Amino acid sequence: AAPAPAALAAAAAPAAATTASRTATRPPAPFGTCSGAVQKQLRFGISGREQPTVPVPLPATESLAEAVCCDNRTVAYAEPRFLYQAPDIALYSRLDAGVTTFYDSVCGLPLFRAPLNRSLAAFKADTDEHGWPSFRTAEVVAANVVTDVKSGLVSSRCGTHLGSYLPDGAGPRWCMDLSCIAGSPAGSPASQGTAVTAAA
Repeated sequence: AAPAPAALAAAAAPAAATTASRTATRPPAPFGTCSGAVQKQLRFGISGREQPTVPVPLPATESLAEAVCCDNRTVAYAEPRFLYQAPDIALYSRLDAGVTTFYDSVCGLPLFRAPLNRSLAAFKADTDEHGWPSFRTAEVVAANVVTDVKSGLVSSRCGTHLGSYLPDGAGPRWCMDLSCIAGSPAGSPASQGTAVTAAA
């Protein structure tokens, strides 16, 4: 299903400041949940989202990824719906050939690999139906993803909030904030934050 134009317009408005001029800001200690700072060069254009566009009063110095992935004051909220479709993000145009691995935006752990056991068209349809990147059981790197099936909250092994567990008629489904799964592999030149041993 196509998003409403208003929803896409809201998701399509990145902050005017440039990523190069920005200093990473971690949430204050009582609210921070991540093991380190958000990587400076997030994939899929996410680093350009420098404002915490959530309905919670936060310092303007927190980026969208810092707010959504690492600040427990926003745990009940997600990044804007259909953010992945915004012109500056355009997730589908940035996917790898074949299978794309999505890494933690803080510590660089591999979290999801898609599409697996289904077509790219099926992955896109699932994602478009919900409004956030959506993964099925075979696509989850289970050793690195912590799912609370009671609350529906999903986090990584290194403490990054990732999104929600929202099963549907087709079975288990992980609906993730792209901001939190846009990192580079731990140990790579582009990665920042706390490195932890990655599960295969």
